[in-house]
Amino acid sequence: MKMRHKGWAVAVVIAALGFGCHAADDDPEGQAGELADPVRRENAIFNLKGIYTQTLAANGGDRNSPEVEAVADVIVKPLTDTYLAFPEDRINGMAILDLLHEMQDPRSLPALLDALNWRTEVSEDHAIRAAQTIQMIEVPEGELQSVVQALARSLERITGSRSEDNKMRIAMIRALGSLENRGATEILTVIATRQDENQNFLINRLAAQQLGELRDPAAIPALIRCLFLFAPNRPDLRMNDVAAEALILIGRPSLKPLLDMLQGRDATANAIAKSYIDSIKARRPDLATKMTVRQVTGAEASFALGALGFSEALEPLLQEAGSSDTARKLNAAIALVRLKVPGAQRERVRSMLKQVYGSLPKGYDGVRMQGQLLAAMAHTYDAELMPFILEQLNNKKANPEVRLIAAQNYALLANKADAAKLAAAIANEQPSEAGGYREKFAEHKPLMTLAEECDTAVACWVGKIGSADPNVARKAAYMLGRYGLGSSEAIAALVGQLGSEDLGVRLGSLMALDKIAEDGAPDAVLKIDELRSREEGQSVWTMFRVEALPIQARLRSRQEKS
Repeated sequence: MKMRHKGWAVAVVIAALGFGCHAADDDPEGQAGELADPVRRENAIFNLKGIYTQTLAANGGDRNSPEVEAVADVIVKPLTDTYLAFPEDRINGMAILDLLHEMQDPRSLPALLDALNWRTEVSEDHAIRAAQTIQMIEVPEGELQSVVQALARSLERITGSRSEDNKMRIAMIRALGSLENRGATEILTVIATRQDENQNFLINRLAAQQLGELRDPAAIPALIRCLFLFAPNRPDLRMNDVAAEALILIGRPSLKPLLDMLQGRDATANAIAKSYIDSIKARRPDLATKMTVRQVTGAEASFALGALGFSEALEPLLQEAGSSDTARKLNAAIALVRLKVPGAQRERVRSMLKQVYGSLPKGYDGVRMQGQLLAAMAHTYDAELMPFILEQLNNKKANPEVRLIAAQNYALLANKADAAKLAAAIANEQPSEAGGYREKFAEHKPLMTLAEECDTAVACWVGKIGSADPNVARKAAYMLGRYGLGSSEAIAALVGQLGSEDLGVRLGSLMALDKIAEDGAPDAVLKIDELRSREEGQSVWTMFRVEALPIQARLRSRQEKS
């Protein structure tokens, strides 16, 4: 029901008689009636904004409350009509768009679509505000296509590199992604793959991200290209990360194209990868001489296939891990860790991980690679790999850094029996004055104490994960990953740590969720969306998203199947 102020009727009568009186400041219908008056328009918009925002605040920010809806019913159409009727009034038109942005009402779409028809150096700010508003409203199904087309037309008109141009691109691309309508795929793929010095490469990246939100298989060929595209004259500025995320969000339809790329069968990917290597060669010939097309395409395909996690990638990744090329086999080995493979095949994966580990080069690069692979092994939560990790810890001929990494991962995964073995290893280690690392290994004794207390008891580890001590919380996350399969209590506890201020706790909880939430975790999917919205642009999200978005996609996929 529309809100009525007791003075409205009197005000209308007085105005009709020509007595020169105006609507009360708190009269929404009266103020809406004054929008057509060029003299009163600015004041009317100001008053309408005050009426709406005060009503919204009084109702706890709930735009669906009866009181707020009653005000919107009175004012949204007059505001929209006024914007359309007086295009020359740019200043008041912007004020109207600002109020419509606050209202987030689909009935304002005619004004928003009109605002997208911007004029150079006149109304770019109108187009930006309209696109930002479209991001926030629920566009009716029957109007989605016309909104997509209006945004696409507006985007196609942007050819410059001014600040206003890029602001418009960003707002409109985000609006297209927010609509979740695959009609936007074509224009977004054009923008994502455009190589133009007038288009900031960050725009390419944003378009690829939005393609992931649409989850349209039609975008896969373009996203495969995006894995190897780089900014004009800047081969170090790439979009492989966002393109891979988009392919992962699309899910199973990405599987075969990525397998083709892994096995060198995608001629387009090979050609673009060669162009990328040639660009590197022009700047760093010392690096380019070590690069091959299969190495470049294999790295991207392995990462995405591992993140997708489908068991169909097992044989191709095992083959890739058997390559003589160090980079290719390491990337494939790490991808193997992520796959959900049948129990009968797990020994093949373990064997290949050990084989790759043993074949890695000596020196600094080899140490870094061995550390990466040990950490990947730990995230299998596989009891059968614990003896191998302990063996690296005890190997006095191994690089000290590798031994310390092995000790950390073993301690994070140790149950009571494993802790006893770690205690024995520490006792057998020489102290630092004798050239050993006993003191460094002994730093893990607090984790060993926790292992003795909780052992394999999921409830005990659930009780530990909320600890203010990040070392305790991280240990609990690893143990829940090892023993909490299918436990709703464990899943809830891990979800609760996804927003931890400690990145190690976040990642440990995320990896454990990926392991134990076999039927998905709706709360985790929502939490990752919340973190993305709140933290995008911050360093913590930049570091977290690499693992968070692929795992979120897998959790969502399992949830849809269950």
